[in-house]
Amino acid sequence: MPLRGIGNMNIASILQQIGLNDFEAKTFTALLAEPKGSSVLNLSKKLNLPRTTIYGHLDSLIKNDLVKKTLSDQGALFFTEDLETLLEIYNEKIEQLKNAKNNLTDLIKKQEFPASYQPKFIFYDKPEAGRAILRDILRSGVKESQWFWPVKEMIKVLTPDVMEWFNKERVVRGIWINVLWPPKRRVQIKEHPFMLPADPQKSLRKVKILPANIDQTLGYCIYGTKVGFISSIKENYGFIVDSQELAQTLKSQFDYFWKISKEYKEK
Repeated sequence: MPLRGIGNMNIASILQQIGLNDFEAKTFTALLAEPKGSSVLNLSKKLNLPRTTIYGHLDSLIKNDLVKKTLSDQGALFFTEDLETLLEIYNEKIEQLKNAKNNLTDLIKKQEFPASYQPKFIFYDKPEAGRAILRDILRSGVKESQWFWPVKEMIKVLTPDVMEWFNKERVVRGIWINVLWPPKRRVQIKEHPFMLPADPQKSLRKVKILPANIDQTLGYCIYGTKVGFISSIKENYGFIVDSQELAQTLKSQFDYFWKISKEYKEK
């Protein structure tokens, strides 16, 4: 079964997954368009590369059982192998990865290596900062967390897609959140479907509105011994602090504000 029924971009990506470099993948892709085979000279012109370079690519492809060489009256011709060969190579790679995973699992169980140090402070200064912090919250294993959350600003910096992903994952993992919104940064939940329903039992979330004189654009979440901070889009950074003392201090402040805040109601 020939490989020519698959898109060239897909073939290039597949070949890179099994260890070929980008140039070798391009040579293979060019050869796909030659059902009757191709000479090195023809490939050299087609790819605008020296023949010595093409020979190097073909040697690598032959060693990986992806290309075969024949002789004709016109000299050496090269052909691509069939789809089954590519599948066999992939299956071999999959088996190798499975074995490597099993070996790693055994090493972890035996604890032959010292436990890795978990830093107390992690800083993110890239657009994906917020997503990285949300991912850490999901992985933390906590079942309840507290959020001081200027939601209107957080929607801008995190984007609706990321917030929808987080909320759905959070509910699946059974993580309840208590949320405080500054009144100047509040939104209507019904206008933002990605936030899930306002019903606490469905969204595993209870929202309260802070007093009118309290406002800020920096959001943070207290989860376990960690606090994750996410700035507004204006500064676009985030950081996590793993500190029992800080978490307890902010939790005490949160509990106070929670008592004096009003429950969220849809307008």
